[in-house]
Amino acid sequence: MQILSKDSVTVAVDAVVYYRVSNATVSVTNVEDVNRSTRLLAQTTLRNVLGTKNLSEILSDRENISHFMQVRHDALPRRGLT
Repeated sequence: MQILSKDSVTVAVDAVVYYRVSNATVSVTNVEDVNRSTRLLAQTTLRNVLGTKNLSEILSDRENISHFMQVRHDALPRRGLT
């Protein structure tokens, strides 16, 4: 995925998302396609987070970016996933 950083540099980013269905009934009734919606939500969140940082921050601050992504994920409604 290509992301435009705060300092207008195009960055190619790859990511891995791990999730677990904790409540299959809620997951099936609330979301049409869990895999696709989870992937799109992760892409959108990553694009929004990295778009606020310049290239040097992205390269040097991976741990804080990861932590921030986790905090944003935990603040979302569950949808039957963990």
